[in-house]
Amino acid sequence: MNQSVKFDKLAATYDAARGGEGRGHMTAATISPHLAPGSVLEVGVGTGVVAAGLAALGHTVHGVDVSRPMLDVAATRFDGELTVADGMALPFDDASQDNVVYVHALHLMPDMAGALKEAARVLRPGGRVVVRHGDPVSEPDDLVLILRQVQARQPDRPDAPDAVRAAAEAAGLRMCEQGMRPEYESGMTPETFIALITNRQVPFLQRLSPERAAEVVEPILAQLRALPDPRRERRQSWSCWLTVAEKPA
Repeated sequence: MNQSVKFDKLAATYDAARGGEGRGHMTAATISPHLAPGSVLEVGVGTGVVAAGLAALGHTVHGVDVSRPMLDVAATRFDGELTVADGMALPFDDASQDNVVYVHALHLMPDMAGALKEAARVLRPGGRVVVRHGDPVSEPDDLVLILRQVQARQPDRPDAPDAVRAAAEAAGLRMCEQGMRPEYESGMTPETFIALITNRQVPFLQRLSPERAAEVVEPILAQLRALPDPRRERRQSWSCWLTVAEKPA
């Protein structure tokens, strides 16, 4: 499925499985200290939760995304510039941007090295690329242990740290920092997790046939239904990979 069409269909419900504005503002706070002075271009801005968080911290943000419906949602919470554009062909002049940010979006590009070469093209010398990527990890509780079973059934992600580092270096960017860093906190009840899985809002389930999805999730649903206190929220602190690279002066 074309990426634009895929995200057009998800726009109305996208935030429900991903933490919404609260998570977006927490993620923005983890990105802000790593930015070069100046404005921010967020590629794959989606529904604008991170862009809104960066704007609240005083940054000027321009968001681009391939999906117009996603940008329509973003416009309801963020009054910065929003442009329908492909991350592989950004509609900006050479050396015109101070920062380029990807928040769990770089792995959606058909060619990560090509996407970062495009980011390097539009960056000014000394400008930075900041990437949040990879599956989130948290200290285990009864819900996290079940979530790990869901994650283990997903195909390998293309945005592993070594792959992102190699793509950045191939784009001529200089690595500044890479490591697993705290990103956000969240809370979920077993009942909510059951609803997300049943409605196939976990991203990789959307790529499976209904028959295969049922085969994959029924044992997981059985474990979730067996948990005590199904309406009690479990709180977790999540970390993901952070990669920061700079365009040489």
